[in-house]
Amino acid sequence: MNKKRILDLLLELCYVPSISETKGEVEMSQKIYEIIQRIDYFKNHPHYLNIHQIPHDYMNRTYVTAFMKGKKKSNKTVILLSHLDTVGVEEYGSFKKLAFNPVEYTEYLKNNHSISLSQEALEDLKSGDFLFGRGIMDMKYGIAAGIEVLYQIEEIIDNFEGNILLVSVPDEEANSAGMLAAVETLLSMKIEKELEYICAIISEPHFPKYPGDNHLYIYNGTVGKLLPVFYCVGKETHVGEPFAGLNPNLLTAKIIEKIDQSPFLCDYFQQAAGPVPTCLKQSDTKNEYSVQTPTAAYTYFNFITLNSTPKEILYRLKEIADTAFMEVLEDIKEKSYKFEDLTGNRPRIPEVRPKVMFYHELYDLCYKVHGETFKNHINNFIASIETKDLRQSSIELVKEIHHFSPYRDPMIILFLAPPYYPHSVNMENTKIIEVCKYILNIAKEKFNRTISLEPFFPGLSDMSYLGMINSIDEELLKLHFPLWGEKYSIPIKTISQLNIPFLNIGPLGKDAHKYTERICLSYSLETASFLIYEAVLKSLKTQG
Repeated sequence: MNKKRILDLLLELCYVPSISETKGEVEMSQKIYEIIQRIDYFKNHPHYLNIHQIPHDYMNRTYVTAFMKGKKKSNKTVILLSHLDTVGVEEYGSFKKLAFNPVEYTEYLKNNHSISLSQEALEDLKSGDFLFGRGIMDMKYGIAAGIEVLYQIEEIIDNFEGNILLVSVPDEEANSAGMLAAVETLLSMKIEKELEYICAIISEPHFPKYPGDNHLYIYNGTVGKLLPVFYCVGKETHVGEPFAGLNPNLLTAKIIEKIDQSPFLCDYFQQAAGPVPTCLKQSDTKNEYSVQTPTAAYTYFNFITLNSTPKEILYRLKEIADTAFMEVLEDIKEKSYKFEDLTGNRPRIPEVRPKVMFYHELYDLCYKVHGETFKNHINNFIASIETKDLRQSSIELVKEIHHFSPYRDPMIILFLAPPYYPHSVNMENTKIIEVCKYILNIAKEKFNRTISLEPFFPGLSDMSYLGMINSIDEELLKLHFPLWGEKYSIPIKTISQLNIPFLNIGPLGKDAHKYTERICLSYSLETASFLIYEAVLKSLKTQG
């Protein structure tokens, strides 16, 4: 593997500010296409390099495929999968203009000691072995390493038995629109070229398990994700009579208190534990100032899965919402008693009974009362939605449906919003296990590096859409995703037909999605890139 070329490619890729849901994603796709065009193989076989349009994408984004066919005839194919987008750079503050120039940004950090860095980040900076910058480890290194594999295979193409398919997609950091489109292309290419997808190799960075964790990891599975939303309807009142209503912000606050960072809500698989759930947003629905309390509020959470089904999690969360509702009412009652003790005035408290229902129960209730008029109205409403933010669109839809509800008292409506990532693990795939063991042995023997094999990549990734080890209840998803089938869905049938095993061999990096995101050059350019290449060769030879 050519270390200098990988680094040059990495820097060239980083210069493009390909933030999710911006025009930078389109520019990044074109940049990757132009870089791969330089490889002689694709000069001679231009029809094997393509840019594909994502169907019905509001930003007209694209993804890239590059197919390299060995001279020795074989249908065995290894996929090199990467994503070309990054998260934003607001946390960089006034120096965000340098975020996409790793060399200048790293020098800037060295020369500006006023910028606060953790002790670990400071030591890495002083070592000279780290480059800082947005996307440098997550995951433009993965793209550069994949392109370098193409260069290496080109040199042995006459004696190479197998095929390489590089796929790089946008939108992984948001809704995975790129990957959900690409799986259709993967299936059509499989059928058209009669390919056998041996495995996919992804190069997302490894994640430390705890602060100061210096162990190295590769992964042969990935966590899943649900995004449960609690839409809380209150009872409005004038601020002069706060006890006469129910502020829905109290409901969301209590729900957040019970769910956010709760270790009891981690999902487990054997000895592995997922991250704790985290609140990603909380807001009420008021758009203007007034002295009336809000009529509704909402909150949603990042919920990582390793083993639990959507149904199991939803029913667990419904119980939590029931408890939270009761506790809020008890808290209000206690506060009213204290207010009476202090003032001698007894506040008026409305009679409220806790009510929590799933989205589909609310829909059915409204349909029962209003019939086809309601159904037609909601279908037209969905058709009019601009799907720039699928979370907000889901909330607006539930809000619109609630307008038709005959039940006007306070309630909590629980539903799911995009994106949905199924969890996946390849622990029983003997071929993948054999390749992983081979990689661990090479790392130890050639580089004196001890690497551990983990069953789950802990970050969200497009790996979730390569295959499904368990059947997914699509009917249940339809019931709980308000936008399912119209504005959002995942191609479950296509993914099941592909069912591609995978492993993740990535760079050594730290602080993903932070202004101290950085990559270790020595390990990533030497060890990781060599292991990726060896994994490609071993995958094609392994029978399993």
